Formats: sequence, C-alpha cells, structure tokens
Amino acid sequence: MTWTKLTNLMEATDNLIPTRQISMISKGMENFEDNESLVTILSLEYPSANMGLAKAKKWIAKSFDLHDEEIDGDMVIYDDLGDVIYFLDPSAISTEVFSLASVVRFLNTEFNALNSESFNLFSHIIQSMSALERKWFIRYLLRTPRNGINEGTVLKVLAKHYDKTQAEVKKHRSYNNLTSLTAYYMRDETPPMILEHGTFVKPMLAKAVPTRKWPKNRIVDFKYDGNRYQIHRSGTNVIVFNRKGRVVTQQYPDIVESVLKYEVDNFAFDGEIYPINADGTPAPFQKLGTRVHSKNHAEAVEKCPVKWVIFDCLKIEGKNVMDLPYTERLEAMKNVPDQAERQIGGDPMAFYNRAIAEGFEGIIVKDASAPYQPGKRSVSWAKHKPPRIELDVVVISATYGEGKRSGVFGRYEIAVRDEGTYISIGWVGTGFSEADLIRLTNDLRRNVDSYKNNVFSFLPRVVLEVSADIITRDTNGNIGLRFPRVTRIRDDKFPQDVNTIEEVMEMM
Repeated sequence: MTWTKLTNLMEATDNLIPTRQISMISKGMENFEDNESLVTILSLEYPSANMGLAKAKKWIAKSFDLHDEEIDGDMVIYDDLGDVIYFLDPSAISTEVFSLASVVRFLNTEFNALNSESFNLFSHIIQSMSALERKWFIRYLLRTPRNGINEGTVLKVLAKHYDKTQAEVKKHRSYNNLTSLTAYYMRDETPPMILEHGTFVKPMLAKAVPTRKWPKNRIVDFKYDGNRYQIHRSGTNVIVFNRKGRVVTQQYPDIVESVLKYEVDNFAFDGEIYPINADGTPAPFQKLGTRVHSKNHAEAVEKCPVKWVIFDCLKIEGKNVMDLPYTERLEAMKNVPDQAERQIGGDPMAFYNRAIAEGFEGIIVKDASAPYQPGKRSVSWAKHKPPRIELDVVVISATYGEGKRSGVFGRYEIAVRDEGTYISIGWVGTGFSEADLIRLTNDLRRNVDSYKNNVFSFLPRVVLEVSADIITRDTNGNIGLRFPRVTRIRDDKFPQDVNTIEEVMEMM
C-alpha cells in the first residue's frame, strides 16, 4: 500500500458522517496489503515527534524558500497547516513513491535543528510528495488529522472489515495495541489474551455517582491526589507507565528500587503516585510537576519525595487476574506492600471523613464482585469527593492577560466532549500559579488553530481539571459553571478523556 492511496482514501472520507467513513475505510482496506501501517497511522500509534506547529511552519518555509511571514499569512486564510502546504502548489505531483511503512518511519523521526540531517529528510519528503500527500503528511506529523478519525473509529473499522463484534475487538484491544491486533486479524489468528510484560492496559476509571447508586457489596479505598500509574515487573526489569501509556520509568528511580524489593514477581499493578511532605503526609498535587517535568531525575527525587500506592492487580506471578472479582484480586496481592488504605465493610462515610481529615481527596467505592474493566468509566467504581463539582475539560481558546499577566494567557475557554466534537462550558481565569500560566502559554502556543479579535483558538490538546460551585444553564440552554477554578493541569490525560456533556448534565 502506498501513501498516495491512503491520502486519496482520507480525502474521499473527509467530512463524511462516521458510519459512512467507517464503511469506506473498511472497504478500502480490501485493496491494500499493509493494513498494519494503515492502522498505525490512523490510530496515531506512533510517538509524538518533537515537531510542533511553529517548527513545522519554519521548516516548510525554508524547504520552499519562503519567508516565515508568508506561511503565517496563509495560516490566517486556511487555519490549517495541511491546507497551507497544499495550496503552496496544488498542482504538485509525486516524484517518489512512498510506502506506508516508510511514512511510519518518517513519523517516528526525531526532528532536530534546522540545519540538520533530519531537516534535509523532512525537506526531501515534502518536496517529493504531491500536494495532497503533503497535506495529509503534515497533518499526521502534527497528530492533528482533523478528519474525526480516532481510536474508536479504528476499532469499528477493524470490527467491520474482519467480521468481528465491536465488543470482541475491544476485548482484544485490552491486551494488544491496534497495530498488533491488525496483524493477528490479517493472519486470521485470535489475538493473545495474555497480559505480557510491558503491555500497557488502559486503566479502569471511576465515575461520580450519587450515594444511592453506590455498589451494595463494596470495598472502599482512599482517593489519592496524585497521578495514575501502572507498574510492570519481570525479574529485574521494571516499567512504569503513566496514564497515557507512556513509559516514564526514568522519572521514578526511587519507586523502581522499592518495587524490586517485592517478594512477588511477573506482575502488573495499578496505582497512584502522589507527592508527600517530610513527615509523610500528602503534599499539594502541583509539587508532583517537579518529577514529571524535571530532566535531572536524581535532583527531582530530593526535591519531591513521593509515595506509590497500589489499588489493583492486573497480573501477578504471571497470571492474569483482571477477570476475577475485586476481592480475589486483592487476595492475590495481599502480601504485597504499598497497598492503598481501604475498608471492607463498615460505614463508607466514616471512612470518607477519615480520608479528608488525613489530607486525601476522598474515597472510591468499589463493587467487590466486579472484574477489572480496562478503559471503562464504570459505576463499579464510584468516586466521592467534597461537594464541589469537578470536571476534566479541554482548552479551546484563550486571551492574553493584563498587568502581571500581560505576557501570558490569562483567561481560558474550556469545553467538554459532545459526540466527536467539543462544546464550550465557559471561561476560567483563577487557580493558576505563575509557573502554571507560563507552562500553559508555552504549550498552547504550539497548538494555535486560529486568531480573531484578540482571541486565540487552539486545537483541543491541553486538559485541565476545574472545580465549580454548581453547573448552570442560561435561558438559551447553554451550560456554564458558577465560580470555576482550575485545580490542576492534567498532563496525564488525553483530550478524549475529558467529561462529556451528558455527564455534565447528569451532575446538574
């Protein structure tokens, strides 16, 4: 399969309704041999390149001997760098045939300085492609295809093309990435349902539900104010995954050292890492950024001590236990240290009051009989925090501040998911530290989509956690928040992880 054929398919399916899009891509796969690379590209299962919008504009300008200002001017017109590079020369034809496998290799390239071999490669690629190929190459290089295709789309495509049920494909996805899943389906083989060392499993998620909907047969855990991690060990090999599935082992040498002392082996544990004070009490969540963003890991260990707590077991001594009830998973790891504080039986609200008194976020009320459900936000895990609305949202626009905030974005328009798009629920401008504002501004500048009337609009990439007194609705039916405040920047979450408009309305 060639890149030309895939870009023609992307162009043909662009702006179609999801069902037609799924059908056409599934049908198109019949004509291609390298469906593995196709799925790798469509599902974005390649590392994020060090190529942001600003760098891409500069490199395109240099490749075509243009001034940076010319690219900026075109961006005002087209609002998309893919369209910009297309209209530089709409009649451009391919001078080289690129396989999908070669494009995957290009997308995995580390793009360094402007005067480097990687720039020469970049320039060669885009100058050798047709206008249409350039358009989609830039879009996928920036991981902004703008065609509505995401992991969920690819799952449905695989189900349709290989005559599987969506539930079956989702189950297989729990143990395999989409690329390897495709390889098994191409060979007409059943993908392994074995949790191998180093295979990341999407975490099960808790849901905020009224107390009347809490599981009756329950076990209650403390809710910790940290980041979610998954730790695998096989012998002396330890891998730490963040919530997004990225390997971050190097950030936590102290945790690795601790995990290597466990008397059990060949395991995968789900848990939380949170910052602590010198006396072991929970420190403010923001302090954890020292670990997450520091390049000097040894120094970060000293500046930000942390605690690792385990609240679930996916595999232990080589045995997958995800399908077992929660009680049996706990029994399997009963001799493992670093367990989350939990209560079996008793009054959950008394346990909640204790959690709050000790400086933790709240509690998670879990169904004792429920299996581990990868990637699912389930009422089997009910979270309960102090009575203030808390939401995960994505930033869609911002304006520069005034006074001390004149050099950074000071007000942020936030949104939640609504059937493949995002719907605004208002603006927020409080809860930030100066460091937060600088970091957010730098991150958002790399994702500018358009600019009009002093408002910058962004591709939905940056996730925030916000709290508010209540959720409101105006006379026109628009949803908003009363007294919203940012509680943290969620580096550990993808835009598709934010709350939905349906969930927001349930909280009203």
